Amino acid sequence: MLGPLKRIVDNSIVRYLKDEPSPRPTPTPRPAPSPGPVDSFEPVPAPRTTPCPHPGPAPSNANTGGPNCPDPAPLTPPSTDPKNPTPKMQVRPARSDRYDESRNGTDIDTIVLHHTADKSDKSSLETLTGEGGGLAGEVLRKIKEKKNGGKVSAHYVIGKDGTIYHLVADEKRAWHAGGGSVHGDKSKDVNDRSIGIEIVNDGDGKDGYTEEQYKALEQLVPYLSKRYDVPTKNVVGHKETNPDKKDPSENFDFGRITRATEKVR
Repeated sequence: MLGPLKRIVDNSIVRYLKDEPSPRPTPTPRPAPSPGPVDSFEPVPAPRTTPCPHPGPAPSNANTGGPNCPDPAPLTPPSTDPKNPTPKMQVRPARSDRYDESRNGTDIDTIVLHHTADKSDKSSLETLTGEGGGLAGEVLRKIKEKKNGGKVSAHYVIGKDGTIYHLVADEKRAWHAGGGSVHGDKSKDVNDRSIGIEIVNDGDGKDGYTEEQYKALEQLVPYLSKRYDVPTKNVVGHKETNPDKKDPSENFDFGRITRATEKVR
């Protein structure tokens, strides 16, 4: 009796051990190969950097490209006269197809004030610089250019919040006044001799000029007048150089700017 029983037990144990799968060894990972020398004939690709954006339309977002994006350089060297410092301003360069490099040998002797005929800082800057707004902005500029008879620009723009934007260097010829005269003289082109300042305003006589805009003008105009020796009588509105123009609108207090300018003359 014990012999057959032993064989049954032995056979069961053998079958159990045979049926049990044997564990597979875990493969040892191979070390990654060390990088070889760089081929001197193939340039090492430069790291990608985020491009500096064009300065934004407001002081808070003029530079959003990170710490490696410097502020735009001044278009005109700052004043070296301690008694006539350059006012704080933002640089928003206009496209080079919107002004002339030369004033045709003419000295600056006039400052012309305008309204933008637009309530928006952003839209006004896009019109005067030729930058921004995407495809829709480009279409809108084309419409305005057709209405205005061509591309326009100005040396400075005064935003609703009083921000002074510098678009064209003082020594260059912006396209803001065109034909006309100053006090009836025989000058052929007012742009040759003047600095143009655009004030963001709808120009309908109802859109008010802000206190911040007046304060900015009371800094900028006297500064320019003293720096370029522009007499107070030559601080004029566009409508004074061209009877077909209406800017700045009737609700603009020109007296404030005249009085501020007279203080530095």
